[in-house]
Amino acid sequence: MGAEPAWPDWGEFITQDREHINQLRGLRSPQPTQQPTQRMGEPTMETTETELAEMAATPWRDLYAGQQRMVLAHLCGHGRSNARTALRDALNMNPSRTAMELWEIQQAAGAGPSTGGHQPDTDDDDATGAPTTPVRWEPGMLVKKLPEDLHHARVVISDAQKTARAAHEHPGRWVVYGVSDGEHARRIALEKVRRVVRAKTSAFAPAASFEAQAREVEPGRYVVFCRYVGAEQ
Repeated sequence: MGAEPAWPDWGEFITQDREHINQLRGLRSPQPTQQPTQRMGEPTMETTETELAEMAATPWRDLYAGQQRMVLAHLCGHGRSNARTALRDALNMNPSRTAMELWEIQQAAGAGPSTGGHQPDTDDDDATGAPTTPVRWEPGMLVKKLPEDLHHARVVISDAQKTARAAHEHPGRWVVYGVSDGEHARRIALEKVRRVVRAKTSAFAPAASFEAQAREVEPGRYVVFCRYVGAEQ
């Protein structure tokens, strides 16, 4: 008896035939894609600018550790920097705030420019580089450094100081101190005279170094005049 004929491997035959048909149709077998290596905390290729902006506007405590690192890299650039460390510390102390909010505060406080990420729009002609976005300060917020105080006390020169200065510069000359009108104009004028002579107003100290008089120059209008005569020896 002769040997039995070898039957073909139908599974292999079907696979080869299917690949041949796909090649004729212009198709190719899917090739495995090599995933690029990714450093910890860096945005993936699938992470868009919109998604990064949304994470930056999300409360810090609601982000995963990896998302937090991506947000820091988005705002302050990759690698270590003083701005990045300060922002991370501020967010850890204020986890209910967003990275974008505290980053804007950091910029307003004069932090150095970040090496990458989002930058606020500024006017090129503005020498101070102040951000256009106002800083939002809220009760209970912790800060590491107080911002610069822009308030300067206003120096107000009173009528008494102006009058006393002019009288000192021109001894013996009468100087207008004040004008009073109305029903109580005379009483007000005489009270000013008393305060000048007795130095009840500090600008006319010491007492008796100024003379003062009140004159009714028009019906119901009184003008107080004073002059510097020198302090008593």
